[in-house]
Amino acid sequence: MIKLEDSDESFYFCTTANWSTIVLAVNENEAAKEALECAQFVLEDKCMVSACMRVKKIKDKFEDCDFIFRIDQIFADMGMHKRSKSMSEIIKNL
Repeated sequence: MIKLEDSDESFYFCTTANWSTIVLAVNENEAAKEALECAQFVLEDKCMVSACMRVKKIKDKFEDCDFIFRIDQIFADMGMHKRSKSMSEIIKNL
């Protein structure tokens, strides 16, 4: 992936369950969505998720601020509402 100097996008490190990836996105929420879409495409049925995804913006150095997103919200943002509802029920029972 390539980032042009005048781009509003930034690199983000995203991690959950048993995988991590770096994506290019305009904000943390979009980074989480892009990371999960990429992982599902690459890993297919081996794509595991946990209750949350850690998203960290990459600059010259890591920022001290992490964003944690509930996995059911990321699925909802992707339009995968049935899976979002299922994950929400699982999280409620934790």
